[in-house]
This record gives sequence, C-alpha cells and structure tokens, in this order.
Amino acid sequence: MSVFNRNIGIHTLFVIIGMTSCGPQEPVNETPWVPFDDIFINLILPEYSNLAFDGGSVLIDGGVRGIILYRESSTLYHAYERNCTYLPNEACATINVDISELFLIDPCCNSTFELITGYPTGGPAYFPLQKYRVLLDGSLLTITDEVIIN
Repeated sequence: MSVFNRNIGIHTLFVIIGMTSCGPQEPVNETPWVPFDDIFINLILPEYSNLAFDGGSVLIDGGVRGIILYRESSTLYHAYERNCTYLPNEACATINVDISELFLIDPCCNSTFELITGYPTGGPAYFPLQKYRVLLDGSLLTITDEVIIN
C-alpha cells in the first residue's frame, strides 16, 4: 500500500467520524416504564364519579408514579403516566391535573401538557407523556401497561 493511499484512507476515516459525531443530537426519551397487571375500573363505583362527565379525571395507582385517567367523552378515555418526561428520574417529576382542570402540570419543572394528547404545551419538557391503552366495555374500563403512540 502506498503512502498516498494510506493517507487518503486515514483522511476519509476522520471525515466519516467527524460527520457522524458532530451536529445536533436528537433528544432521547428516558422516561422509565414498569410493567403492571391490567387495571379494571368499574365506572359505576362512587370513587370514579369524577369520570361521569366529560373533562373529569381521577388519579389511580399503577405505572411508575401513578396514572391520570381522563374522560374526553363517554366513549373515549385517556390514561397517562404521572412521570414527567423532563428529568423523569428527579424525585419531584410527578404530573398533576392543574387546579383549572384544563391541562396537566409538573410543579417541579413547570412543564405543562395537553389533556387529550399528553403533548407538552409549555416548560422544558420535549416529549409527550406516556399514554397507556384504555379499553371500554360498557361500564368496565381496562387500562393495560401497553404504551401507545399518538
């Protein structure tokens, strides 16, 4: 191998390394996920009376930090992981329903999220909240640990 060919090979290697290692890096969603058994909700029970009307929500056990169950309509419910997607391993990264009941908020980082999609609307959060599959059969609602993509 000539010195010229070896220098071209080394130069090409540095160009390839430079092209793949420089530039903006895509953010990575590091929100933890923990499997859980299906959660069954009987919508007739008094503890779920907030779900009797559109826009109602309840907090339930499950997932990493709990689940927010939100009623969009009588046939459409959303279940969100309460773990904020911005610095999700911080002790205070827990989502709540805002007192106005119009959006979700992490009081730790002040990220806000849309109730119907779980997408961030303000603050430093970049990723939407993890959304679990919800199945409705009459008055029985089932939440599975399957994360769905909007």
